[in-house]
Amino acid sequence: LNHKFLPNHSLMKFLSIRQNDWVNYKFLNQNEISLKALRGVVSKFSDLRVLVIGDLIIDEYVYCEPLGMSQEDPTIVVSPIDTKTFIGGAGIVSAHLVGLGAEAKFLSVVGRDDTADYAEKSLRNYGVVPTFIVDESRPTIKKQRFRADQKTMLRVSHLRSHDVADEKVNEMLHKFISIIDTVDLVIFSDFNYGCLPDRFIKQAMETCIHKNIRFYADSQASSQIDLLSATEREVRLAVNDFKFGLQNVSNILLEKSKSKNLIVKLGAEGLIVLTSSPRFKTFSLPAMNYNPVDVAGAGDALLATAVLSRGAGASISESSYLGAVGAGLQVSRIGNIPLLQDELLRRLMD
Repeated sequence: LNHKFLPNHSLMKFLSIRQNDWVNYKFLNQNEISLKALRGVVSKFSDLRVLVIGDLIIDEYVYCEPLGMSQEDPTIVVSPIDTKTFIGGAGIVSAHLVGLGAEAKFLSVVGRDDTADYAEKSLRNYGVVPTFIVDESRPTIKKQRFRADQKTMLRVSHLRSHDVADEKVNEMLHKFISIIDTVDLVIFSDFNYGCLPDRFIKQAMETCIHKNIRFYADSQASSQIDLLSATEREVRLAVNDFKFGLQNVSNILLEKSKSKNLIVKLGAEGLIVLTSSPRFKTFSLPAMNYNPVDVAGAGDALLATAVLSRGAGASISESSYLGAVGAGLQVSRIGNIPLLQDELLRRLMD
C-alpha cells in the first residue's frame, strides 16, 4: 500500500479497520472459536421459541428538503418529501428473532390508536405473534426523526411514561402465564416507559425460575438473569455511580443483578462483556461496522442475536461475538429492519 495515494483521514480509517479485523481474529483465536462453529450455532436458532415482553416503539422517519431559514425568526424551514415507518423497541427484538429463524411471541402495552393497529399488522407480517394490553391512558409510543441531507435535524417523541395501572399489570400477568408454557426463553426489553413495572417483572421472573425457563434482559431487572445487556449510562444509573470507572460500576451491577453475564454496549467503541460463571472474566470486542448508516436499533439486534446464541448452547464469548455481528448488520441500513439468518451466515463465511 502506497500511503501517498491515501488522504490522511482515509489512511486512518484504513488502519482502524485493519486493527479491528486483527482484534476480531485475535478474539476468535484466544477463545478457540471457529466460524464453522458459529454457523452451527446460528443453524440451531430455528429450534427455539421465545417470548419478548417490553415497550413497543414505532419509529417514523420524515425525510425533508431543506428550504433555508425563516424570515420571521431563526428557524430552519423544511418541506417533507417522504415518510418511512418501522417497528422499534421490544417489537423489533421479536421481529429479529423470527428473521433469524426462531419462533417469537410478543407481549406489550399499547394505546387505542391507529399506531397500535399498524404495529399489530406489521408484526404479524414479520411472523411474530403479538398480544397487546390496551391502556387508554397512553398513546402507543411513536418516535419521529426529521432528516435532511442524511442527517437527523429533530426528534419528536409521542409517549406517556407513567407505570401501567395495577389492573393492567394483572392483565399482563394473566396473559404471561397463559403463554409461558409454550416458549423456551423469555426476553424482558425495558425502555423505561412504564410498560414493565417492578411488580410485573418480579412475578414474571419468579414464574420463569419456578418453571426453569431461562430469561434475559436489557433492563435493570434483577434476580438470576442469564444475560443482562445495558449501555454505559444504564449501568451507571442502575448503581447510581457516575464517578468511578466503567469496569468498577459494571462489576457492581453484575453482582447486584445476580446476572451470570453482562454486556455493556459502548456504541462506536464496541462492547465489553463481564461474566461470573464459571469464573469471573472480562473481555471486549470492537464495533463490527466501520461505517454505520443509522445506529438506531443496534442494541436490539445485539440482544436478539446474543440471546438466541445462548439459547442454542453457545458460550458467552460466542454469543457476544454473534451479537456484535448482528449489531453491525443492523447499523448498515436506515431504520429497523429485521435481521435474516442468511445474512448473518454470510458474515460468518471463512
